[in-house]
Amino acid sequence: MKKIFSELKGFVVFSPQLLANYLQENHLPGTNILKYFVENEHGDEITKSGIAIPIIGVEEDYYAFRVSVNDEKILNDDEVEVESRGWIFQTANNEVKIVGIGYLKDIAAISEENSVTLSLENGWYSLKIRGGNKDGERLFELNMQKQDMFPAFSGDVTTEYYYG
Repeated sequence: MKKIFSELKGFVVFSPQLLANYLQENHLPGTNILKYFVENEHGDEITKSGIAIPIIGVEEDYYAFRVSVNDEKILNDDEVEVESRGWIFQTANNEVKIVGIGYLKDIAAISEENSVTLSLENGWYSLKIRGGNKDGERLFELNMQKQDMFPAFSGDVTTEYYYG
């Protein structure tokens, strides 16, 4: 299973097509989009719209990512060390991309080498982020619950995901 490094002690889970559309529609130029997440309201808007979800406060290390859908579980309950609920996610290109947050300083540097791309059917999802150790490796499980329409957002953007 491919692992990526937690650049700037975090990751971002995003829908590439929807993020590109948002940047274009809001006339946000350049390749440093990290500044839009931290300097103004665009970061909150992108997150609450289900386009990009930050996973911050992560110990510097390599992590694997997996998507589970509806009632599937990758991490057993006794393997889960941190969990955060209330997130929403939308995809329009049948994929979820994850990259270390530091790569948002220059999105042109995002490549298949430093990111993970996972398949996911287009649509709206409620997202539960679960972190833990599975078979001796650090793993984040992105549990996606399919929704018929835009779900309510209640994620806590201050959640930290440090775990042993």
